[in-house]
Amino acid sequence: MARKKKTHKRVLSLEVDLVILAVDAAFEIVTQTGFNYRQEKVYPLLQSKGFAIKRCQETLARRIYAAPEARKPHVVYITGVGHGAYDSFTGHFYEPIFTVGDYSPEESNGKIVHFISCETARDLGPDFVAHGCRAYFGYDEDFTFLLDIADIFFECDSEIDHAFAEGLNAGQVYERVKALFDKHIAVLRANGDDYKAATLEFDRDHLRAPSSGAQWGDVNAQLI
Repeated sequence: MARKKKTHKRVLSLEVDLVILAVDAAFEIVTQTGFNYRQEKVYPLLQSKGFAIKRCQETLARRIYAAPEARKPHVVYITGVGHGAYDSFTGHFYEPIFTVGDYSPEESNGKIVHFISCETARDLGPDFVAHGCRAYFGYDEDFTFLLDIADIFFECDSEIDHAFAEGLNAGQVYERVKALFDKHIAVLRANGDDYKAATLEFDRDHLRAPSSGAQWGDVNAQLI
């Protein structure tokens, strides 16, 4: 009797990484401070949640490197620290990376975006949303911090990244971030540090997100 040949079925499992694009300038003390904090406190946490990080940082924080990565469909979240203007987020040595009227729809469509910079939420954020960005978090005036307590400012801001990575929607993210700002402001005031509290309060009041209005996206937008 002929031996029956065994057959083996091959099961393929395809898992597509959810990619976070990190665009971080680090060429002087302001951006270097933010970059260092995020390297230590933000990106390791995002990786621990299962996200892949594509880094366009330091001298690679330039449009020629960041724009092609932003266009990739597996990039679901774009974040970074840099300088900014109302209509532009800039990278290494102030090079414009994302500017109103000078980026392709693929760079914003379907993404959630969070930039730590001055002013971008006034014009660039709503323009991103008009071109398919699901939610935009940023500041519509200057993002100001004090070097001696810089970690407090960046902790409050990076709660945006942490909360999205934990599965909260944009509305919930904003409430959690605001609560952290409020907590630190209250502690500073209780300690008599009114100027520090007022500076942190300014940043809190100029943070824009879908909770601020539909021009910044959908309050129900989630990463996972």
